Amino acid sequence: MAIILSGGGDPAAVVSIDRYFASRIDLGKKVLYIPIAMEPDVYSYEECFAWFRRTYTSYGIAHAEMCTDLSSAHLDSRYSAVFVGGGNTFKLMHEIRQSDFGEQLRAYLKAGGVLYGGSAGAVICGRTIETALCADCNRVGINDFSGLDLLNGWDVLCHYDPIVHDSFVAGLHRKLYLLHEESGLVIEDSEISAVGKSFVRRDSVSGSDDVVPLL
Repeated sequence: MAIILSGGGDPAAVVSIDRYFASRIDLGKKVLYIPIAMEPDVYSYEECFAWFRRTYTSYGIAHAEMCTDLSSAHLDSRYSAVFVGGGNTFKLMHEIRQSDFGEQLRAYLKAGGVLYGGSAGAVICGRTIETALCADCNRVGINDFSGLDLLNGWDVLCHYDPIVHDSFVAGLHRKLYLLHEESGLVIEDSEISAVGKSFVRRDSVSGSDDVVPLL
């Protein structure tokens, strides 16, 4: 199992993270790309998929399949990785709850799969998605802010800028991974490390704060 989470940002900011992701998967198999966090009035799913293929072909990822209806997803060993893209976190979590995708994803990871979550795709991996309240509009009107809880009780805040976010973070009283746009969080065999740029691990409950070093 490997979980790779990106703090988001433009492609130039995440080159090191993307390169590491490509190095961790079987390039002979498909990557399942899930763009449904994106709101159609920003980019269509077809535009998202064109971006994905254009960007990740350069890393040797030549086989990709897009899924826009999670009720039809079947995660298994055909896929070398699942890539959940960015957009609106609340929309993404709402879509996940309309299917058994969360349970499938847990089983896929337990069987040795690889997950890449970018921005909203990273936030949903936390115990809650409350960190999205500082950035995303909850247009779908969900009241349950629980996430997939794939990170042993920790939450994720993406696009982290201490000047912008620290007052918001102080009010959360949570265990948080604070990912800069250039930061990638990697979990393999229960070991946590950073790729691209170090990130902050802040336990607001105990008051501890440390920087996770690079691989």
